Parts: sequence; C-alpha cells; structure tokens
Amino acid sequence: MKFFARKTGTGFEFATEFDGDLCSSIGIGSLVELESKRPRCVKFNQKYFVLINLAFRNQDKYDNIEHFRWEVQLKAGHFDAHITTKGETLYFPRSVSFANMDEDEFAKLYNEVIDVILKHFLIGSTKEEIDKQVLQILDFS
Repeated sequence: MKFFARKTGTGFEFATEFDGDLCSSIGIGSLVELESKRPRCVKFNQKYFVLINLAFRNQDKYDNIEHFRWEVQLKAGHFDAHITTKGETLYFPRSVSFANMDEDEFAKLYNEVIDVILKHFLIGSTKEEIDKQVLQILDFS
C-alpha cells in the first residue's frame, strides 16, 4: 500500500481522502513499517531539463542532446558500472525518472550536474548566472 501524507505539528495528515481510505484498514495500535520519501516536484524536473538544454545549446562537443546528458550525468557520478565478460567496465547513466529518484536525490543530482557543466562546458560562467538563465526560461522569476 502506498499513500501520501503531510507532516503537521501534531503528526501526519493524509494528503487526500483517497489516501485516508487506503489506510482505514490498518487497525488502531497496529505496527506498520513506513518509508519516508519526498515526492519530486514537476517544476524542479522541468528546471533540470532546461538546465541540460541550456548547457547543450552553449557547447560544441556533442551533437546529440541525449549523449550530452549522459556525459554530464556520468561526470556527476550518477551512473551504474557493469563489467563485461572481457573484463571491460561499461558505465550507464542512471535513470532520473520520478519512480527512481525522490526530491532529495534529485536535488543532489541537480547540484552535481551544475558543477559539471560549469567545470567542463560553460567554463567562466557562475552558478548564479546559470540559475538566473534557467529561471528566466522557466519564467519562475
């Protein structure tokens, strides 16, 4: 069973009536195991892809945006390694899907990706300049 709840000063409240209905079968005093995970914000997800697009448009090493995103994620350390039967190590960027990353993990990736972009692709730019451009594109400001 999966449901959403919001922390309040006195405990937790269900995010929706449906979430409350899901938990109505749990008896009072029942012991349950809970896992805390902050769901991802859609706007933050959009911000990430605007960042990738902005950096891609302002670099000349890659012609394919997916290859560029993979390289940035690999340099940020967001990958899985696989050793082939020949002993070679292959690296694969991890998924950034909502199902695979919560808000905290995604925020960490976002910050690491900005650092990679500044170090390898947009040399001379600052984090503040990049953030300002991303926000202008998203019209957050």
